[in-house]
Amino acid sequence: MSETLPLHPPQRIVAFLTTLALTLAVFVTGAVTAHPAGATTTEASVTQKINAARSARGVHRLTTRSDLVAVARAQARRMASSNTLYHNPRLAQEVRNFRWVGENVGYGPDVARVHAAFMASPGHRANILDRDYTEVGVGAVWSNGRVWIAQVFRQPLHTTSSRPTLRYGSTGNAVKLVQRRLGVRPTGWFGPITRSRVKAFQHRHGLNSTGVVGSRTWRALGL
Repeated sequence: MSETLPLHPPQRIVAFLTTLALTLAVFVTGAVTAHPAGATTTEASVTQKINAARSARGVHRLTTRSDLVAVARAQARRMASSNTLYHNPRLAQEVRNFRWVGENVGYGPDVARVHAAFMASPGHRANILDRDYTEVGVGAVWSNGRVWIAQVFRQPLHTTSSRPTLRYGSTGNAVKLVQRRLGVRPTGWFGPITRSRVKAFQHRHGLNSTGVVGSRTWRALGL
């Protein structure tokens, strides 16, 4: 029988689930490195899986930043030492120069199963596939046969982005903006409920009810 991993639900600074051992957050900057100095094989493996998942879905790869690695590694060590899964309560203070910052935290018997757990959770997967993020730092610590993992994502403050076209399957902060405006729980994932609300909004405002958020729908939303 496969082991069930604990999850912490996602959030855009901090959130938690309950089936795997994962979590998310939001906001940083540092020197770019392929793998930061001292990066472990485990950390490199986690980063590779994140970027492989993004590439497979046509999303740009994330750049590893050493300052984010330091924040993530410290959190992984704290969780392993206390044998407790939780978000970094000082994430927004420890990460600098951010527009958006996110965090996933989890633990399990190996990297593959923790990654699978993140990807099986819409909220955690949304963090990993978020098009707004451009940078990442991973920390991983082994303790008593478990690997404790913290992933810190960031879009730097100086980065600017225009309103993207959103449709079923889209992820990111832009989706959350639309969801909040339409009274949908802001998961960052454009699913069937969001699409239904978008269609209803478009119908009320005399727009084609396509369920796709383009420039005209953005303007109607006032965002």
